[in-house]
Amino acid sequence: MKIFDTNDAMDALWELVSPISEKIPVYREIMDEDENSVPQSYLLIREGITDSPRLYGDGQAMRRMNNATLILISNSTGSRSNDVHNKNRAIVKELLDKEGVSYTGYNLGYNETLKQSEYSWSVSFIYGTQ
Repeated sequence: MKIFDTNDAMDALWELVSPISEKIPVYREIMDEDENSVPQSYLLIREGITDSPRLYGDGQAMRRMNNATLILISNSTGSRSNDVHNKNRAIVKELLDKEGVSYTGYNLGYNETLKQSEYSWSVSFIYGTQ
């Protein structure tokens, strides 16, 4: 499991996803663009879904385990493999595998009305300073 040397879980999550932020716009908690500026595809990051003590020293939690959510939202045309959603999904998966974090992926599907696809990852990591 990946360990980040920071006491701020959002900083740890940003450190994890920042290598792909040039390819996929990344937003913390909410996408706050106006209606005319919404990216074709973007990643929402949310930390603290659960946050619990993990490693102890002298009776105190020295490191914590955080479960966070990454949500890829894309304007798309469904499940075609050449679609931006599936390309960006592969980019995120490659990053998570490379970084060695524990994760579970969930295909949230395609919304025909909104013409959007969503994919979510539940990501677990350890953070904290000694």
